Parts: sequence; structure tokens; C-alpha cells
Amino acid sequence: MIADTNAVIRILQGDTQAIDHVATIEENHGYLHMSAVTEFELYHSIERVNNPEKRLSRIKAVVESKPTYSADSTVMRKAGRIDGRLTANGNEIGVNNTVIAATALVHEEAILTEDTDHFERVDGLTVESYI
Repeated sequence: MIADTNAVIRILQGDTQAIDHVATIEENHGYLHMSAVTEFELYHSIERVNNPEKRLSRIKAVVESKPTYSADSTVMRKAGRIDGRLTANGNEIGVNNTVIAATALVHEEAILTEDTDHFERVDGLTVESYI
């Protein structure tokens, strides 16, 4: 399973519901993975907080504990097709979410997110929420 950025942020914030759900997933299925886009979004957030050193330390701890799938050419080609279809139908979900969804599809993983209404627009993607 791949964690969407919002799920990882909830873990960073100490959300017990998210932490418990991830612990159950990892007990039953192995590591929860991340997309390279999630790593990008987490590091982007460092520059927008009052205590960047503390945020960086917490992000590193989470990132180092979760394997990250890269946004390679296969993922980006898949993302381009998904984004094109969604845009043509007036159902865009944003480039970052599209790349995360493509990453999950390429690696045959479900996605853990709070943003189910966006990700459920992507054909063939299994979406799970912890809320």
C-alpha cells in the first residue's frame, strides 16, 4: 500500500487513528510505501513552518522508515494518460495526486488517503481511508 501525503502528515502530527491504521497495515502486509511526490511535498513544507529543523528531523524519521517508489518514466507516462483522461472529463485531481495514483497503479498497490473523492476518480485504483 502507498500512503498519500495527507496520511503521512497525519502520522507526523501524531494522529493516533492514522498511526494505528498504518501499524495494522504494516503488521498484515509489510511496509507502507510512499511515492516520490509525497517526499517532495513533505520537504516543501519545511520552508513554511516556524521550526524547520524540528520539521526536517520528523520528516527524515518517517521517510527513512518507509520505502519510496520513484516517479520514473513508467510512472510518468501512466500519470500523463490518467491526467489527460481526467482533464478531458472535467475530473482533474491535480498533478501531484495524479502521479501518486499512477505510482500506486504501476506498482499494483492500493492507496491510503483522506482524499478518497479524488483518488476514486482513477480507474482501477484501490483506495482506502483510515477516517
